[in-house]
Amino acid sequence: MAAERIILCGGVPAPSRVKREDILGLNLDGSEANVNLEIANISQRLASDIPDVLADLIEIAAYIYSADQAVTRGGNGALAFGNNWRRKLRFHIATRMPDIWSSSSVTDILKGTLSFLSDDEYDFHFSRQLAPAPMQKYLTFDESAGHSDDLDAVLLFSGGLDSLGGAVQEAVCDRRRVALVSHRSNAKIHSKQKQLVRDLTGLCAHTPFHIPVWVNKDKALGKEHTQRTRSFLFACLAFTVARAYHLKKISFYENGVVSLNLPISEQVVGARATRTTHPQVLNGFATLFSTLVGADFAVENPFLWLTKGEVIDKIGDSGCAELIKHSVSCTHTLDQTKLHTHCGRCSQ
Repeated sequence: MAAERIILCGGVPAPSRVKREDILGLNLDGSEANVNLEIANISQRLASDIPDVLADLIEIAAYIYSADQAVTRGGNGALAFGNNWRRKLRFHIATRMPDIWSSSSVTDILKGTLSFLSDDEYDFHFSRQLAPAPMQKYLTFDESAGHSDDLDAVLLFSGGLDSLGGAVQEAVCDRRRVALVSHRSNAKIHSKQKQLVRDLTGLCAHTPFHIPVWVNKDKALGKEHTQRTRSFLFACLAFTVARAYHLKKISFYENGVVSLNLPISEQVVGARATRTTHPQVLNGFATLFSTLVGADFAVENPFLWLTKGEVIDKIGDSGCAELIKHSVSCTHTLDQTKLHTHCGRCSQ
């Protein structure tokens, strides 16, 4: 039977007749804060005017991502995954704009997209946040690199081969001014991302604007490693950056074999084969973002019809083959060493 948890976010009181053991409390602010969101290298322009609905969006995404890791799917064994993989997650979230979030046009696409992304069942109840934390609480400013120029594109940048290929295409080949939004999952990956950005800077006409993001949780909340909703958190931040610079799309760069991620065995069904950049997921993100701002917004994957080999050819043909050695596509990041940066076992 699927595990059901009531997730109270932002100080929302518990509903009546709910067992204490079924409740998970998550807070980004206050004396009971157990989730820390840090968005680094932010310019004053980006931070000066983030609409309330987008501030809500980033907080909601951080809560969803944290809950994804705090509610176990049953362990590491295949049998346990089979019995407990799908969870029922009931969110009660305090927001600045509850009327917008409670509308069926928003909640339906939010639930549908997340359900397809993570293979879980979602329910949302939104209330008004009486004393919301200022958005600046999550931002670390850095004007030293001079991020005052306009941007041409916002890309999701993991430091893997595919996202490197996207950065090379946009910043080196097309000579565009790009923002690279990264997940700073651990120190080893962060150092690799920074190395790639430094290498790219020497090849680009415009210095890339790198925005790493870190979500820290209390150790007790780290019970599940699959993290299927991570792409939602970073899509939300990339969308916010794009809106600040009056752009109408963001791009995930992922080869089509991984994006479509067809099951390679009968045990890898549903979201066991990750759907991070699946076309249906990206279309769901785009629909949600367009609905929130009342204007068309696109979430694209320009490498959908390429294989990883063809992505590598693109990087080499662009004169950037030397950058490949600093990329890390392996999903087992905690096991990396300086000598062995890839495990040799995972699909990447």
